[in-house]
Amino acid sequence: MPKPDKNPPKGKAIALEKIKCGTDPVYFLKHYGYISHPKKGLIKFDTFPFQDSCVKEFQDNRLSIVLKSRQLGLSTICAGYCLWMALFQKEKNIMILATRLDVAKTFLRKVQTIYENLPDWLVMPKETSKSVKSITFSNGSRIVAVPTGDDA
Repeated sequence: MPKPDKNPPKGKAIALEKIKCGTDPVYFLKHYGYISHPKKGLIKFDTFPFQDSCVKEFQDNRLSIVLKSRQLGLSTICAGYCLWMALFQKEKNIMILATRLDVAKTFLRKVQTIYENLPDWLVMPKETSKSVKSITFSNGSRIVAVPTGDDA
């Protein structure tokens, strides 16, 4: 169930807010993203500057290689960016390739958490199907998570 919006925009403001979110994934995630924290539970997605830089790089470059350490929130920002692409762009086919199936499913749960906690007025394409390995939206976009293997 989406998190209740305390002060939802009205009328023309909704259209303007959707445009802002559709053109800027960082704005979308900072203002409307909620993530699951291991100790605090559901919290607002307050991105770090390096996460914002990663999103800009993803937008500016078709392919990106990131050298990083563990536990920096890169998979979380990637999950948010994948959801943004699927919601605001038609017919996007997004594949998440992970080392193992449980890692792929965990990634997809991050996407699902952000999606399920968006305000109702912001969700334009609706989820048409979902499983532990994929989410499909009414605009033709889908996110599929698969483990590495011969068929990946």
